[in-house]
Amino acid sequence: MLHQYNPQRFTIREIGGIRRKVGTVPVGAILRLRAGAKVRVEAWLPRDYATYQRGVFSTKRISGGHMALVRRLSDNAVYPISDVFLIDAPEA
Repeated sequence: MLHQYNPQRFTIREIGGIRRKVGTVPVGAILRLRAGAKVRVEAWLPRDYATYQRGVFSTKRISGGHMALVRRLSDNAVYPISDVFLIDAPEA
């Protein structure tokens, strides 16, 4: 089972002798959203932000993204969604 590492909402587990912050919604979980749609969590996306230093734009990546890439099971549409909608969603 894959997990989201360094998430905003987490539980602490010991993995390989190291205490890690592990997300509460695993990749592959099938959940029913409030709108009634069933979705499967495909991946967790890291947070990116743009910086401007010395005349150069660059993208910085931060661990612990809060956006999940989900697939709606009714029509196979793939879209990003915030973890806020997934935390309390019941398993389908």
